[in-house]
Amino acid sequence: MQKFNSGNPYHGSEAVEKGRLEGATGPTDYFFFFCPKCPDRYIMGILDYEVSYELAENPASELCQKKAAKAFVLGFKLYCENCRHEDFVKISNNGLQSGLHKHALGEFDAVAK
Repeated sequence: MQKFNSGNPYHGSEAVEKGRLEGATGPTDYFFFFCPKCPDRYIMGILDYEVSYELAENPASELCQKKAAKAFVLGFKLYCENCRHEDFVKISNNGLQSGLHKHALGEFDAVAK
């Protein structure tokens, strides 16, 4: 069985951090990631994925009204056919589950002022 990222550690680049990676659904409920380097919302392909973390209970659920069935982290390897940018992104439900995006970016000081 082939390992995600050939078994090497992975982390997204600065191109996908700090709100730079955007996405949206199309005409149905399928989600697309837009290349952070291309204009006009060029869609990136998902080359591979990995369930890198999973727990039967989600500790973050204690802070929420609705409880998550379990905790998980999914990693995706993304690729842009247009500019050939390759990157990684993770999706998790173990941590911040609501609130403002600027808080997730660490802008607490700006909000407090």
